[in-house]
Amino acid sequence: MANERIYIVEDERIIAIDLQRRLERLGYVVCGSASDAEEALAGIRSTKPDLILMDIVLPGAVDGIDVAVQVRRELNVPVIFLSAYTDARTLERAKAANPLGYILKPFKERELEMALFKSIADERIREKEQLFAAILNSTTDAILVTGLDTEIRFLNPEAEQILEISDAEARDQRLTDLATFSDMESGEPVVIPRLADGMQPVKARGVRLTNRKQNSFVVEMSITREDSDPRKQPNVIVSFKDITALHAVTDSLKFQTSHDTLTGLLNRNELALRLNATLASLANREAKASLIYVDIDHFKVVNDSCGTQAGDLLIKETAVRVRSRMAGGDYAARVGGDDFAFVRHERPARDGLPTAIEIAKEIVDAVAASPFSWNGKNYRVTASAAVIPLDAGFRNEHEAMIAAAETLAAARDSGGNRVFGLDGDGRATNPRASVSEWLGRIQDALSGDGFRLYYQPIRPLTDELARPKVEILLRMAGPDGTIIPPSEFIPIAERYNIMPTVDRWVIRNAFAAFSRLREKGDPLSNAIFCVNLSGASLLDGGIIGYIIDALDGYAIPPGSVCLEVTETNAILNLEEASRFIRILRERGCTFALDDFGSGFSSFSYLKNLPVDYLKIDGCFIRNMDRDPVDYTMVQAIASMCRVLGLKTIGEFAENADIIEKLRDIGVDYAQGYGISKPLPLEPDV
Repeated sequence: MANERIYIVEDERIIAIDLQRRLERLGYVVCGSASDAEEALAGIRSTKPDLILMDIVLPGAVDGIDVAVQVRRELNVPVIFLSAYTDARTLERAKAANPLGYILKPFKERELEMALFKSIADERIREKEQLFAAILNSTTDAILVTGLDTEIRFLNPEAEQILEISDAEARDQRLTDLATFSDMESGEPVVIPRLADGMQPVKARGVRLTNRKQNSFVVEMSITREDSDPRKQPNVIVSFKDITALHAVTDSLKFQTSHDTLTGLLNRNELALRLNATLASLANREAKASLIYVDIDHFKVVNDSCGTQAGDLLIKETAVRVRSRMAGGDYAARVGGDDFAFVRHERPARDGLPTAIEIAKEIVDAVAASPFSWNGKNYRVTASAAVIPLDAGFRNEHEAMIAAAETLAAARDSGGNRVFGLDGDGRATNPRASVSEWLGRIQDALSGDGFRLYYQPIRPLTDELARPKVEILLRMAGPDGTIIPPSEFIPIAERYNIMPTVDRWVIRNAFAAFSRLREKGDPLSNAIFCVNLSGASLLDGGIIGYIIDALDGYAIPPGSVCLEVTETNAILNLEEASRFIRILRERGCTFALDDFGSGFSSFSYLKNLPVDYLKIDGCFIRNMDRDPVDYTMVQAIASMCRVLGLKTIGEFAENADIIEKLRDIGVDYAQGYGISKPLPLEPDV
């Protein structure tokens, strides 16, 4: 981390503050700042910084170029210009200051970091060039020097690019911490050998190098021990030749022959190969797997009425919902038209991951919950799914697919928007009750004692003194005492406009529970209770008064209540949601925007939605420990929220790796099975 002292000259105070935060986050010391030429010259003379970040446009007759020229001549302090101007006259004038760099606004933090790094590291780079001139002048390969235990001693620029780490940062780290190596064909790990004295160089071709940012390269490797100076510890010279381009065409052809071009999922042929392999493996071990078969109920309506482009978009949206539920070892395919197959490897219950039947319900519910939009019109679309346990009873994939197709047909024939499975005798069973049955159950639960309140902790990550939060969750008690998840009954309640009544039940009972917990001195009463509100409740004219009356009636401090609204519902009802939030925030309640990223995902809406917390949708977080795109998306959302002054909550934090990555990024809270499963709010009540 750098310790250089930097002085900022910038006439826009907000930009200067943002620059200071970025620099300090990168490890630099900001020794002062100024907004005009006179103040800048005085500050630079008194602080004598190592480097100046200079805006060209300053108020008054003297601009940043004039100040930079004078500083260079008087103090010989290097300057990097920051400006949005790139006209020839400005650039020509800027040359007189002999700047180290010229960064265009707006710039990315990485560009700033690299510009600073270059200016500060120039002297070190010159020393490296002298020391390793013979090596660097004789090859264009990526070269690094390690000790016998792979501790890094030097990286050349090509190695820095491939490993995506600077030489200075890599020093004394082990190569095995910066990259993994595997055989291109088999995927088996390639171990870097510890070369003994006198051993011949080791060479390997077709090695996949994956750096710490999960970017991969195909390389030829050469490993040589260097003992030229007997007074010093031996060096190991490792060189890589990037041959990724040679494999690009082959990889592309392989992908095209095994994947569907529209969705990127596996195609029918590749599914058959993998499904046969899965069935063979299940016969030899105790592992379990299930085949989930999904079909869009109303695809033909959309495709015929809106055209094939709309049909393709609907297929791609459904494929995204299927892909987002995949975990390690799972695979999914588009098997033709609007049909999808998903093979789920079942995990032990202790892993906290959803079962195949739960995933099928999640996919079906996700399709039903979001209308398909085309040319300004919304189309209600549903899906059906079949879940087939895979076992030795299926001799091949053909038999498994026939069973799935027949079960799926039964789900469609029953009206669609359902999940059917197979029982032990191979008969189709429907784990869902009919709509009329669900409506009766919901009404009975509202009037009787059929609902249960659960909670899930939301752990602070960046501030140990922050007040903990819990999300209040709704469950239903089944006739046999089993607990029914909300995915079973909430869609019915939404479709038949019962959600405002359900929301009022949750508000009343959650506040009553808080009051009882406070009287007993239960630690849960110290947490902020997060209560979800539906889109229908945002349009309920009486809900604000109901919440205020409930707060007063149970003597609940408004600061102990956080109301959560989903991004999509808030934007679709923007005017009502804004009014709703403003009134209750004035009373002291806080607000969270839930599922951010699953809908409109525009920060511009936040100007009209003065929320306090933003919950990053789990579709980005559940795989962020394995998917660099998801990681970058979460990082970008968290960074923007810091600028907007919003606290962030990461949903679906399913394991310790994800939680640690959220903490590293600066996400303020985490929620998920990696912290705690949902628990009864009052087990004894």
